[in-house]
Amino acid sequence: MDPRLERVLFVHAHPDDETLSTGAAIATVAAGGGTAVVATFTLGERGESRPDSRAEVEEVGVGEVRRRELEQALRALGARGRRIHGWDDSGMSWLATGRASAAPDAPETAMSRADLDDLADALGAVIEEVDPTAIVTYDADGGYGHPDHVAAHRASVIAARRYDLPLYVRTDRPADVAFELAPVRDRVEGALAAHRSQLVLVGDEVEHVGGQRRPLDAIEHYRLIETRPERRTRWSLRVGGLLAGVVVGVVGTFSHQQVPFGIALSLLAAVGLIAGVRAASGSRQLTIATVIGLVGVVALVAIDPLGRGAWGTERALIPANLAGWLWTLVPAAASFVALAWPDAEAMRRIRMAGRAQPDRSSTEGEQP
Repeated sequence: MDPRLERVLFVHAHPDDETLSTGAAIATVAAGGGTAVVATFTLGERGESRPDSRAEVEEVGVGEVRRRELEQALRALGARGRRIHGWDDSGMSWLATGRASAAPDAPETAMSRADLDDLADALGAVIEEVDPTAIVTYDADGGYGHPDHVAAHRASVIAARRYDLPLYVRTDRPADVAFELAPVRDRVEGALAAHRSQLVLVGDEVEHVGGQRRPLDAIEHYRLIETRPERRTRWSLRVGGLLAGVVVGVVGTFSHQQVPFGIALSLLAAVGLIAGVRAASGSRQLTIATVIGLVGVVALVAIDPLGRGAWGTERALIPANLAGWLWTLVPAAASFVALAWPDAEAMRRIRMAGRAQPDRSSTEGEQP
């Protein structure tokens, strides 16, 4: 099995999306011995229902009916499910362009109105639990423009970048990975049958609650998207970080002897730049470039290997006093901490190892 398919997290907005959009992929991963986990943000509470499901819907509500159907569908596919709480279905209305949008009366708790970082944080909690080897979700326009799908895509991009995970999106054209329906058709059809309040399978076509029909895809295509900037952009950012470090280093070197405000502002700018670049980008390479620019300027002036004063200054720019030593050592220490600080992926591995350790100890203790 492809190592990237060992544990796959499928991210969706509503029940039935997992089967309609990624059913063959989910079933293939599960049938091949991998772990398929489906994370769903809402219960599709504002969805319509087919006439033969109206009685059940009136009794327990749309969300509960669709939750039950999702559980049945996941069993048919061989997958596990995770519900991400906190957001509701945005509903849907069709635009004149033929694309979908949120319903005009979408509630404040609608997924389409959610802060993307909040969605990514909630998804991150699932990632830390599941420890996936890849993430799969909708493409950038959510398939047909549904704002909840688009939000799920964008949150997945943020989470994949944070945890340095490969992210695959569904596409209509051949791309990087393909899953055939035929070998797992029975599983997918069983999952479609579970979503009886929303659709019905008629031959090789799915008929939705609104009467729309679309054929089952014989092959599901997925494209691996780059969650980091392109190579040229990354190098441009590194050069920018280097220049920003040089500017802060030069300004701080000339102003740090003005006690107390000069040294305080210089240190604040230096530490803030280093920590900010590391926190915002999560990139050690960009942080290294910034550190080289800043600390390099300080080192050129402060280090005096020949005992004659760098550039003939006799250390006049960075005297051997308290402010001079602070300006020399604090940015260097901040650089060390920023570069040594583990990124999201490393933190996830540390937490997963911590959780697994007691289980291993317990298991080993039971062995003869």
